[in-house]
Amino acid sequence: MKITKKHIYILLCAFAGVTITWYINHKMGYGAIIANGLVGVVAAVFLPNDLAGITYTSSFVGMSSIDIIPTLQTASLASFIVGIILISTAEIYAGIGGKGGTTAALSTIITKNLIDFFR
Repeated sequence: MKITKKHIYILLCAFAGVTITWYINHKMGYGAIIANGLVGVVAAVFLPNDLAGITYTSSFVGMSSIDIIPTLQTASLASFIVGIILISTAEIYAGIGGKGGTTAALSTIITKNLIDFFR
């Protein structure tokens, strides 16, 4: 698979969605719902529709408990994983509802298992 500019944008939006949501949720203490909502609204206002959806989907991962994603570095790893999954499944799940939550859950599970494996 050739890496395109679109893939870079997807990875950057995934990184921003996960890490900013995680930071607002855990470091600033506003909680998962407010962090997710804030990231979603800002993404919807400033990004094109497809990238806003990717950022919002990625922010679901940042809503995870501190027990699942304990550090900002772990959130960064999770953002890379969610970005790769979004790039890999873009055409497979086109038009199917629940893709965002499923993608975020799968990314979180993979991240948690990687952390536990290397611990």
